[in-house]
Amino acid sequence: MSDKTAVLERLSRREAQRIEKLQKAHKAREEVDATNENEEYFSGAFKIRADIIEQLLSQVPTLECNVLPAHFDNIKREVNELQKFVVTSSFFLKEFNLRKYLGIVQNLQTKCYELEDRYVPRKKFGFTRKKLPKSHSQKQDSVDENDAAGKTDSNKWDDKLFGFDSKENNILSLENDELYQRDVALRNLKNCTVGLKGVMGTLHMTNLDNCIILSGPVTSSVFIEKCTNCKVVAACQQLRMHTSNQCDIYLHVTSKGIVEDCTEIRTAPYNLYYDDLEKHFNMSSLDRNSNNWDSLDDFNWLAPDIPSPNWQVLDPAHRICDWSEWWSKLPS
Repeated sequence: MSDKTAVLERLSRREAQRIEKLQKAHKAREEVDATNENEEYFSGAFKIRADIIEQLLSQVPTLECNVLPAHFDNIKREVNELQKFVVTSSFFLKEFNLRKYLGIVQNLQTKCYELEDRYVPRKKFGFTRKKLPKSHSQKQDSVDENDAAGKTDSNKWDDKLFGFDSKENNILSLENDELYQRDVALRNLKNCTVGLKGVMGTLHMTNLDNCIILSGPVTSSVFIEKCTNCKVVAACQQLRMHTSNQCDIYLHVTSKGIVEDCTEIRTAPYNLYYDDLEKHFNMSSLDRNSNNWDSLDDFNWLAPDIPSPNWQVLDPAHRICDWSEWWSKLPS
């Protein structure tokens, strides 16, 4: 046997072993039961899933360009599932471990962003002109993945994410036929009111100033970052809030919400109403009987016996009890 043949056989055996290991990991992952209230079992299951994602990420430089988009889509699905696995297990995880696992998920997301930026040209964050109902005089720009109009700040995580970007003094709205299970982004808005009457997959709010966000149920996560002086009404499975201040959050969240690097945050129970809200809650599978609106974890405040000074429950006397007139008016 020639040296070349021996090397090829050795490489072939290694590849077969690698594939077998990956298949076993996939099989083990399928057998994971997220309801098992055993942190040791959870840790092993989490590691299996995270290792699969790392393996998929490591394959990126070796793949042909034409298969990379589908490969990244697969990675994104795996990371989303891993995040959901952590969230649904948060009720029995210790706080320190919950932070650790969410940090690992975030690192995997970041790696995916960086590799996708390097190996796959991003689709541009485009806009399509939409008319509001005649009762509004303003016009809105609704982001549509099928249209590109020269924006370079596209969302790195999901090409199908859409929403509103760079608007001021506008009343903006989307209905369920546009929203259903979509990943929605609200970015760079000032003095705007946004009505989202439908079921979303995720909701991202970034760099909002003096805005009112009226949102139907979100099946997974609401992310709030760099928002100031806003009122947000949202229902979701998980809340993550970063670098924001002076915001009132009317919240329905089935796991513990998380705030970090935030100040002057006030919370109240979710009290939005519109005609199809109950139907949308049923479609979202959120548990109406589980709401941790008044129990946030502040990652900047670790004293267990002293309440965080960065957030508090909003005094009932200062709450907005009826949002019906706010759908069609700008923030004051």
